[in-house]
Parts: sequence; structure tokens; C-alpha cells
Amino acid sequence: MSAKSIVHYVQRSTYWTDIYLGDDYFEGYSSMALEQEIEGELLHMNWDDPIEQVEGKVIVLPMTDTSLEKSHTAYTSDYYGVIDNDEAGNRYLGKLAETGAAGYVITPHPNEPDESGFVIVSYTLPIGGTGVDGEAAKAFRDGEMIVIEPYLEEIPYIEYVQQGEGDEEIVIMSRLDASWKGDHVLSSVSGSSVLYHLLEKRDGVKTDATIRYVFLNGSGFGEEASDDYLAQLKERQPSLKTILQLDAMGTGDDPLYIRTIGMKRHSFLETEPFEALDVTILGSSSLDSYGEADLPLAVLSDSRLAVYDLHTEYDNLDRLSNEVMEEQVEWLKQWLITQ
Repeated sequence: MSAKSIVHYVQRSTYWTDIYLGDDYFEGYSSMALEQEIEGELLHMNWDDPIEQVEGKVIVLPMTDTSLEKSHTAYTSDYYGVIDNDEAGNRYLGKLAETGAAGYVITPHPNEPDESGFVIVSYTLPIGGTGVDGEAAKAFRDGEMIVIEPYLEEIPYIEYVQQGEGDEEIVIMSRLDASWKGDHVLSSVSGSSVLYHLLEKRDGVKTDATIRYVFLNGSGFGEEASDDYLAQLKERQPSLKTILQLDAMGTGDDPLYIRTIGMKRHSFLETEPFEALDVTILGSSSLDSYGEADLPLAVLSDSRLAVYDLHTEYDNLDRLSNEVMEEQVEWLKQWLITQ
């Protein structure tokens, strides 16, 4: 392939944590990715204890029956996106946050002493914590200082660059990612497949504009890579004609249509072949920051149903059609010929 490939790396928080207790080190595991370091004195409590003098303390709590029961179905969304949390546990942790606790540690449930502690916690809680195994739990003593750090991993994402003869750039992105809910066919595999075959067909073909093909990676629809790439765009400040993200493609559910933040009609949408497409609103997503940066962003899709089918049995390869995807590759190829 003649297009220049560039591998980018970006860090993301994981559900694992690093725990330091004096000279001892332990691994922890959280139900939500820890974003900030936690430091404080350990204090053992039970869930029904009165909350007094907890400011700056890291509270040690046992795993609840509710979290144990829900541990295998944690974060299953219903149709309206309601998450099945440990509500009583969440309320107590929320009160700990209100009274100044620095964080929490969950020890194993008495019925599962060989497993790590776990609490089905809401991502909206203003307090972070981690679960630990039995070995770590035995080492904890009230009054000792504990430091809990997020374990960060580096994730790669790749960009292919076809250098143009002019100064303008076109960025075409897709999400080749896996989030904590698993791989997504309709929003990941389909768009990336179309983008890859478009790159193959356009490889070595000169255009006035530089074309950048970006395969995003990360959790939550490639959010980490998306944010990192936006930072690079802000630093480079290229002359951008278009940023186009390929979303659910190849289903044949609907004709191609465009989504933009606030249904904004960017100038490139008034030109062929985009002028023939419907423009609908792009709901809140990891791309909001592109809109805040006033960049010419649009999302191309062919399924209004796919957003409701993610994380269900309908999010599968059987929904995709080779014939439809080939047509979409050709559609995009013909557009790029004019650039």
C-alpha cells in the first residue's frame, strides 16, 4: 500500500488499579474505570454504620449481597438505557462522598472469598474506589496510608495518509474499537470495512486534497482515540474541507443519510453527492468536542434502527450486505475523485 501509515498511541484508564500499602503492592479491580488517584487512611466500616469523621479516609466495605447477585449481569441496559446498579450501595457511597471520604475499597463477599470484591456502582458517583481480593483485604489495617492509582494502558490506532497536491485535507474516520460492552458490528466493523476497501480502491490515486483515513480505537466508540486525534488537529490546524465519520454502514436499512451536531449544514454538504442526502441531528456522542471546536464534522450512516440494536442480538454480521457495502465504497470513491 502506497499510503503512508502512522500508528498513534493514546492512554486510557482501565478497570484495574495499582494499590500501594507501605512497601506492599496489590492489584485491584473496579466496576468503573478509576480516573484519579486515591490516597488516604484506611477505615473499615459496614454499610449501615453512621457516617462520622470520614473526611480524607479510604473506606473499606464488604461486598453486598446485591452486588454479588448482579455481578454476572452488571450494566445490562434496558430499552431506555437504565443501568441496573446496586442502588442502596450507591446511596451510601454518595453519602460518604458528601462527607469528604477520599474513596472506597470493596473486600470479597463472605460467600465468595476467592473472588475480588465488587460493587455495581454508578459512573455518576463523585467518589472512586476499587475491589480487592482476600489477600489484599487481610493486609489492610485501620490508620494505614493507602494509595490507589488507575492502571493506564496504551492503545494504538492507525491513520493512512494519501498526500494531496494542495493544502486542504479531508479526514474520513471509522471506529474499529471494543468498549466494555463488547465488539459492535453495526457501529464498528461495518464502517471500518467500508473505509478499508475505500482506501484500497483509492490507494495511489492523486487528489488535490490530502486524504486521511483514520481507524479509531478505544472504549465507548473509540472515544480515547477520537479525543487524541482532535488534539492533533487543533495543534496542526490544517485547512479542513471535511471530517466524515462512517457509522452504521452496509445494512441497507435506509438510504445513506447524514447526521450533524444541531443539524448544521456545513458547506461541503451543499455539494455533490452530499446535497442529495437527508440531514438529521447527531445526538450527544464522543464527537461533541469536534462540534465545540467548530470543525466541519458529519456522520454518514444507512440505518436509523442500528442505534437501538447495539448490545443486542441484532448487532451482528447477518445485518450486513456485501452488495450494499460495495455500493457505498463506490459512492465514496466517486466523491473523492472530485477532491
